[in-house]
Amino acid sequence: MSIIITYAPRDDESGMGYYRRLSADNALFSWRNLTDTAGVERSRRALLMRTNDVARNLGLEPEWTESAKQKEDLCNEWGQLHRTKSDAVCPACLAESPYLRQHWEHGYVTACPQHQIQLVGQCDACGKHLSPERLYIGLCSCGHDLSSLPRVPAPPAQQWLSTLIESNGQQSGSMKPVLHDVDVNVLVKVIRTLCLHANPKQPGLPRRSALPKSVAEAVEFLAPLEAFLTDWPTGFRAHVEQRIAAGRKDARTLNTLLGDWYISLRKLCQGTTLEPILQVIIDVAAEKSDCVLGLDSAKAMAEDATGYMRAPDAAKVIGVSVSRLHDSIFAGECKHRTRRTGTRGQMYEIPCTEVERIKQQRAGWISDTIACELARIPPVVLERMKAIGVIQSDIRWREDLLKGGPVGHQSMLDLYERVNRWAEPAAVAEDATLTWAELTSRRMGEKQAIESLMKAIANGDVKAVSRARTLGEMSFLRSDVAQYFGTPMLEAGMSIQQLAKATGWKWESISHWMDEGLLASETIQLRGQRCRVVLPHQLLAFRQSYIPLADLARAMGKKASALSRSLPRIELVGAKQLPDGAMRGGLIRIADLGWLAVLGARAGEDLFVPAA
Repeated sequence: MSIIITYAPRDDESGMGYYRRLSADNALFSWRNLTDTAGVERSRRALLMRTNDVARNLGLEPEWTESAKQKEDLCNEWGQLHRTKSDAVCPACLAESPYLRQHWEHGYVTACPQHQIQLVGQCDACGKHLSPERLYIGLCSCGHDLSSLPRVPAPPAQQWLSTLIESNGQQSGSMKPVLHDVDVNVLVKVIRTLCLHANPKQPGLPRRSALPKSVAEAVEFLAPLEAFLTDWPTGFRAHVEQRIAAGRKDARTLNTLLGDWYISLRKLCQGTTLEPILQVIIDVAAEKSDCVLGLDSAKAMAEDATGYMRAPDAAKVIGVSVSRLHDSIFAGECKHRTRRTGTRGQMYEIPCTEVERIKQQRAGWISDTIACELARIPPVVLERMKAIGVIQSDIRWREDLLKGGPVGHQSMLDLYERVNRWAEPAAVAEDATLTWAELTSRRMGEKQAIESLMKAIANGDVKAVSRARTLGEMSFLRSDVAQYFGTPMLEAGMSIQQLAKATGWKWESISHWMDEGLLASETIQLRGQRCRVVLPHQLLAFRQSYIPLADLARAMGKKASALSRSLPRIELVGAKQLPDGAMRGGLIRIADLGWLAVLGARAGEDLFVPAA
């Protein structure tokens, strides 16, 4: 059978309070009578959990009963702090709208965040607790109007805690510490730990004290919060100082000094929005105790508070072994302090600023692998660069704590920047260039020549013809590079002496032809001496343009001097005058010989066919 008066529950109304209001408005004597109408067992659980049956039999919307169930589920998460044996109410809220707010059912809620007054759990007329079985929400069982109950201002700490619980941990109001997104169950455990052990000189209160049965008991249990939260964090700092003063005098760690109180708070607060509470404890311990901090899970917070970190942690951050760091400590290479641990042991702590300084210094030195990746060069090229000093390197870098590798990072960047700045981009064929990464002894031959070339490039004597993102990809003209490489170039061509021996030409003539620009050549360094080499393509170009007069005379069976007199109209080029006035090394252009043959053919005389 449906009830007559129905409506949706308020947003902040408790699930059970909603059904109690429905019972009163429909003239039922108790919510238990409502269960009879709903056709469910006469229990709180059945009324709130059997949502479909209750909605169908009472004529309610399913969304309304489901909302009441979800609110009850939230209250059940509070466990034994779910206030079900008696009611707690705000007189001002009941005067505005007589319904039960959901957060009033939490055992640690003792204030109304909206009106900033204490909740009331006892009637001032009959002196009895407010029974959850009373007929009307706004009236006591004795008939006294609950909206007229005394309105006592609530202390700030009670308002802070009640605001957090009322908002389900979303916000704490304007009072410090300002918290957001707090897990209420964790918050409750933290409050329980603080209040059970409020007096550092006395044993903690019985655990049952943390489960108040009434508003008055809750107010008494939560009273220490006022001192802790006053002028946050000053009040709590004073409490922590008292606990440190009352702790074991021979304690070497914070866990030993503050005991279960600190251990419990550390486990609850760390990694949550309640960390400010833990941070205050560690900050005070860093100032007021000689304990070694950072030996537990709050290591990072201890480092922030003290400005020091343990040697093993510092070694890990720096990137060295603990033994290597200890060697540096003993050698006085880094700042440190010594702390006692245990009965006879000691440990070293490094200032965080010193760790950061060492870390930054080491970052300026990189490994060979990273250097090769940075410049896109093979290891053998890097070794040549290190050997000649075009980059900064240190073979004994492991002995220096401030060096993280054998190669100076900035020197690699500076070398690339110089070569890139001096580059003169030009359009050249790809096979006419050579990259920095290709400067290897297997490809180019002499190591000394490679080193000389690298120095020349680093000094700007040889310029790149293309810019690239890395040093190894920058290109250089082969003609510019060739002058630094003797053996490979000599093997590819012939020196003046070799060419003279192969052709029978005088070496003075060959040298003169080179000086006059008639015979192209490459200049190389061979065993420290300047040497000119003629490559095959250069010799071919020379033979296609000129023929030595001596070669032509030899082919004709004549002397060169006689042949020159027979050719008065043919210009000789490249001849070198000797001290006695004679000319040697004359050349005849192939083109001139061709024209001479044409003219002879036209005159009927073939110069190349002997007379009959």
